[in-house]
Amino acid sequence: MENKGTTPPANLNGITRPGRGVLVIKPKDLKGTLLRLWNLTKGRRKGLGWILLLSALASGASILSPYVTGNVITAIRSGNPIFSVLILLLALYVCEWLIKFLQQFLMASIGQRIIHHIRLTLFDKMKTLPLSFFDRRQHGELMSRLTNDVDNISTTISNSLTLLLTYGFTIIGILIIMFCLSPLLTFVSLISVGLILGLTKLVTKHTKKLFAEQQKNLGILNGKIEEDISGLPVMKAFCREEEAEREFDKKNEALCSTSIQALIWSGYLMPLMNVINNLCYVAIAVLSGMLFVNGTISRIGLITSFLLYTRQLTRPFVEIANIYNNFQTAVAGAERVFEILDEASEPKDREATFPLDNPRGEIVLNHVQFGYTPEKQVLKDISLTIPAGTQVAIVGPTGSGKTTIIHLLTRFYDVTGGSITLDGHDLRDYRMEDLRKVFGVVLQDTALFAATVKENIAYGQNDVSMEQIREAAGIAGADAFIERLPDGYDTVLEQGGAELSQGERQLLTIARAVLTRAPIMILDEATSSVDTVTEQKIRRAMLNICEGRTSFIIAHRLSTIRDSDIILLIKDGVIAEKGTHEELMKRGGKYALMYKTQSGNAV
Repeated sequence: MENKGTTPPANLNGITRPGRGVLVIKPKDLKGTLLRLWNLTKGRRKGLGWILLLSALASGASILSPYVTGNVITAIRSGNPIFSVLILLLALYVCEWLIKFLQQFLMASIGQRIIHHIRLTLFDKMKTLPLSFFDRRQHGELMSRLTNDVDNISTTISNSLTLLLTYGFTIIGILIIMFCLSPLLTFVSLISVGLILGLTKLVTKHTKKLFAEQQKNLGILNGKIEEDISGLPVMKAFCREEEAEREFDKKNEALCSTSIQALIWSGYLMPLMNVINNLCYVAIAVLSGMLFVNGTISRIGLITSFLLYTRQLTRPFVEIANIYNNFQTAVAGAERVFEILDEASEPKDREATFPLDNPRGEIVLNHVQFGYTPEKQVLKDISLTIPAGTQVAIVGPTGSGKTTIIHLLTRFYDVTGGSITLDGHDLRDYRMEDLRKVFGVVLQDTALFAATVKENIAYGQNDVSMEQIREAAGIAGADAFIERLPDGYDTVLEQGGAELSQGERQLLTIARAVLTRAPIMILDEATSSVDTVTEQKIRRAMLNICEGRTSFIIAHRLSTIRDSDIILLIKDGVIAEKGTHEELMKRGGKYALMYKTQSGNAV
């Protein structure tokens, strides 16, 4: 499987942010996704009731402070003592700070507990998905769902949710108090709110397209950077530096142009909002002054309170609009998470399964057919009986179906036609876990982990001694280079063994397969990335580990499979030739031609 790139979407104040040219879209079903997210977090929402209460209290404290400030002004004009009122005002500010601190403290705990559960649920689901799911998905895109999309949900839960609750309570409370103080002035204030909301909708209608184009261009530029950095040796070898620079400049210029337009349009919003706010503020000040002069308003402090409420009213509306955009991005991320959770897992074990305690290793392929898609059949009709202890080599051109046979044996995929039996029973009649423990596998793509060498060799084995690990490494021919490492078997491999050569990584995976002592061995291109000297070591190791075991060896280097009991030449989804090395050479067919070509004896 190939890592075809990454697509990490994110969020920027409600505007979609880029992956590798992939945009985050609005949720398809906002209500349904929220309901499902609520059900998914059941049992991990303890404390949300306290968050709701604290949000109401924080809003209440911020709402009451302008009213108390007005009373201070009224008390000063009336000549009444103001000390007690100032103490009350100070207490409100302190309480508001304390409440918001407790709110953030609780929300951080609750939010991370919920996200921990979502991420764990998603990872557990991925472990159950069939190989076909990963074959049709980009690895980076899946990583994005597990990290960026879940982080978007986390940000919304931890930050946006508390702000949304607080602003919602604040708007309701301010409007109630403003209406009680003066319905007329409240109506004038709502006119400004309507103008701001209309202006925001008008501007964002243009900026949304521009920011989307910006993120698309940024994704293209990021992809170009990633491509050029990873292909830098090739670029230098073919003297393509100047061409690459021109292509980069072209993409960079497109991003720059779009970004300027987007920022100019978005820059209109705040100045115009400030103008509307200031005009509204002046209108309220003039109108309230006139009402005070003619006696409609009797308290001068009411004017002060109302002016403060006017300033306080518009901000929550704008913030809620931004939060709503963030909210949509997070819900869109949640939908991407649910898409994985909705994928069909690997087939479950049948209710009545056969035990697989002492497998002999006799395998029969009976008219096996398989296609990764219904339109393209990879294996068309494969029939073969493999007695226990037989060493089978599979050769053929690229794409002929060699590795597919291995995937079917290990049940990474199930046959679409025919059947495969092990010791007389269909593979599907065994528990999946029991079946896969029967196989010791060395795949074409090495898979090492950020752990010590000995831990990589003992991967999947719980109770093995250091002597057993050394013995397995010796059989695989890996002990010599391991001893040369800085800490020997205790050397920690960084980045999946990137510091080792491809051949050394392959030797470690062979040692891992040796340590399993599995009755059936599979070696898929085990010698594809090693030199001829190492190839001979692996060939001897293969003879040792395959002795007495049923084994399958896929190889392009035909010299490594000469001693196999059966050699299969797969072509166009069928067995084109079958026999021992000597039989196939005498036949003078495709295999003989391939062997002579590799050995330099082709005529």
